[in-house]
Amino acid sequence: CFVTGEESFHTNLYGEAVDVNVGLSTNSVEVKKTFITMSNHTTVFIENRSNITAHFQWKAFPTEEDENEEKRRLTETDVWPHGVFGAFEWFRPSKPSLALGCVSLGFRSSALSIPVPFILQPREGEIGPNCLAEIKVTFKPLEALVYQCMAYCNISGTAPFPCFSHPQFHMYFLLLQVKLINQGAIVAPFIYIPSTTNVGYCFKFAPKEGIIAPGGTQTIQISFSASVLGTFEEEFQFRVAGSPTPVILTIK
Repeated sequence: CFVTGEESFHTNLYGEAVDVNVGLSTNSVEVKKTFITMSNHTTVFIENRSNITAHFQWKAFPTEEDENEEKRRLTETDVWPHGVFGAFEWFRPSKPSLALGCVSLGFRSSALSIPVPFILQPREGEIGPNCLAEIKVTFKPLEALVYQCMAYCNISGTAPFPCFSHPQFHMYFLLLQVKLINQGAIVAPFIYIPSTTNVGYCFKFAPKEGIIAPGGTQTIQISFSASVLGTFEEEFQFRVAGSPTPVILTIK
């Protein structure tokens, strides 16, 4: 929405995202009975089964709206408990010296801190492709209660961002070069997808594959040899691991 001061104009935006194959090893964890002033812990794993780097962050509410509502409520009442979970229940057990903790886990987003008596460590970090992140869940009760709380894990992906220095150009020579640039934060393995058109067979690319470091470039030599006279416009594709669409180079 663009507001000029007198009137406003609206336009639609469209975005795409890749569904990152990341999951939790379990949807809930239960900590053993723990004496007051002492602590106990268990572990849970975040599994990244994709080919891109994923970033995780533990949060306290399922949605941003819930988080903002809780912030407004706490601001209005000016009362801050020991901590805030998206949902919580406390039960008094029969033995007053023991406490029991259970954390339900899910994938959502929010931003208030995960409180005592539960501590999730690390709170955030990165998981490499096809790797695991071990999360330590520590339970340190303050009272003899049964604590049952909810925590949410926000997941986002980090993919390479490749592009050509000149995505489209006119060919005046039989030999030229172009740079493939990785503007992303992780390495970008690339490979040329062979063209099946008649003109496509006239082109040779070297190297056909490789790996580009974050912020790095790869110079690709292009040679052209044709036996007929004429004009053409060809698209050549390079597949980059972790990128949802290939990089396209157009030659006329």
